[in-house]
Amino acid sequence: VDGEWRWSFARRQVIHDLFRPEEVYIDRWRFDTPLGSVFVHRILLPDAGRDPHTHPFSWSWSLILKGGYTEHRGPDGSDVRTYRPGRVNRFDIDTIHRIDRLTGDRPVWTIFAAGRPHGRGWGFVVDGEYQDHKRYLAEHAVPAT
Repeated sequence: VDGEWRWSFARRQVIHDLFRPEEVYIDRWRFDTPLGSVFVHRILLPDAGRDPHTHPFSWSWSLILKGGYTEHRGPDGSDVRTYRPGRVNRFDIDTIHRIDRLTGDRPVWTIFAAGRPHGRGWGFVVDGEYQDHKRYLAEHAVPAT
């Protein structure tokens, strides 16, 4: 996302949990084009315990292939939605969300398509205020050992 707008195919990215760095949060394969990116996600852990976050893209959507999850949307998390295989989760530039639980505590497979970055990057909403992900991670993440 940080200015990497060139063609690339099947770049694997293993993202570890913020609070349990020994555990994998998302395992993903990324395909970039000049128009946007497509990711194959294997979500292994929910966002539970974290503040809700935004995405860095002008638009994005996620097609649930296998498994499912429940998410809370909005700064107060009052909009609760459940996604199962075949459903599409749409994210706009101002969507704030947090995945609360994975159905059956099993991995969720998705295809996530995203437009170009909107310029603000991704971040978290803490007490109603947007916080850049780098600052948030510096203040909240548990260092890997």
